[in-house]
Amino acid sequence: MTDASLPPLNQGTAQADGLMLPPGTVAPQQRRRARRYFTLSFLACLFLALWLLTDFVLPDANKAALSARPAPAPSLIMTNWHEMAPMHRRNRTVTMKKNDSLAALLTREGIGPIAADAALDTLQQVFDPRGLKPGQKVRIFTEWPQDSDPDSQIGRFAGFDLIPSPRQRIILRRTGHLTFDIIDQNRPLSDRYFVADALITSSVYEAARSSGMAPSLVVDMIRLFSFNIDFQRDIREGDQLEVLYSRRFDGGNQLAEEGDILYAALTNRGKRHAYWRLEHDDGNAAFYDETGKSVQRLLMKTPVDGARLSSRFGMRRHPILGYTRLHRGLDFAAPTGTPIYAAGNGVIEKVTRSREYGRFIRLQHSNGYETVYAHLSRFARGLKANAKVRQGQIIGFVGMSGLATGPHLHYEVLHYGKPVNPRTLDLPPGRKLDENGLVALQTAIAGAQKRISSLAARDNTLRSLPRRSRASLSERQAAPSRFAVPTARP
Repeated sequence: MTDASLPPLNQGTAQADGLMLPPGTVAPQQRRRARRYFTLSFLACLFLALWLLTDFVLPDANKAALSARPAPAPSLIMTNWHEMAPMHRRNRTVTMKKNDSLAALLTREGIGPIAADAALDTLQQVFDPRGLKPGQKVRIFTEWPQDSDPDSQIGRFAGFDLIPSPRQRIILRRTGHLTFDIIDQNRPLSDRYFVADALITSSVYEAARSSGMAPSLVVDMIRLFSFNIDFQRDIREGDQLEVLYSRRFDGGNQLAEEGDILYAALTNRGKRHAYWRLEHDDGNAAFYDETGKSVQRLLMKTPVDGARLSSRFGMRRHPILGYTRLHRGLDFAAPTGTPIYAAGNGVIEKVTRSREYGRFIRLQHSNGYETVYAHLSRFARGLKANAKVRQGQIIGFVGMSGLATGPHLHYEVLHYGKPVNPRTLDLPPGRKLDENGLVALQTAIAGAQKRISSLAARDNTLRSLPRRSRASLSERQAAPSRFAVPTARP
């Protein structure tokens, strides 16, 4: 066969180095290239199909398989401080500082922001952490796997416990990755009774504190007697103080809060002032003498605790203005920030300031009486004109605003607009009990006497009483006539 008889070259015939290649060598290369393209395309399609199958089909199958399994029981949160779990757990107690927050406290303790935020979100289901105050104690828990050495590695934040109020305990525990469970517990408290029996040598406050009374109860006691006794001039060395009061304890035998005064007596200059607590049907409590007269009067004699009378009512030379004029009230020297109380129930007439009085409050009371409180450092929160206040409510704090040479309270009493001396003001007593009230009072008196006798017999109070007061307690036990009260008649 000649060259003329050969079939023509394909359009894909290649040339190299200027030479024409034989026609038989071109087609196999094209076929191999086509097979590679086909193989790669098939593998790509297969991979895409498998990916789609895994992403859309298998999850449904896995979900179906998981749903067929029994759900694990939720982990229990123990009601005590420790939780039984396959973990080592340790705790430490920290205290919130002034202007502190729970979030800042957790950060200081090395707890990461994500875990801390998850815990705080859970806490807010039952309690707003913004309500925590300086001094609040928080017990923080850390945990490690049981098969590890807690001393050789950093543990995981496991939760915290806190007691935001005497009757509330909150327990928060970690149950998984950034998940927490919470229990809001009611703390059952029980009352225990104590007697303070002291001979006054310097002040009523010191005598009561030396007998074991908490400062808050001492303030309540002083306020109780302040309606009839002037603590600036009436108290004498050798006066006798006796108080029956309660304290509340939790199930762990720990003091949770101070309770109430049930009976208080102060023998002043040979005259005995004794009052008993009586709870009324409306839930309010008041103190009465043995005849059923309320100790509470329209106004308190001194609306600030622990203050020294530094200037009296009457004509005097003004220490700043330099001329003589009527000093319309009493001045009580006290440290800046000392609480000031409303002398009686009333309505706020003014909450303002002036050049002379600085920040001052004027209250309007019944029977034409008004009271003024001047030179305050600041007002209590929420005070506004025409708002009601109750006797003993904190309305402001001692300062030296206006024309003042030092921190003190200027206190005025006005009767139908005329200034009167608060120290010589003779106000009528409060309510008097009716026949049913007198029966309830006699029951309260008998209950107080029984508790005091029982405490003396068991000698429970002697461990906290001064030695010289123990003899008085023994005398009282042998002479119950000190508590014998004549039957009152309406």
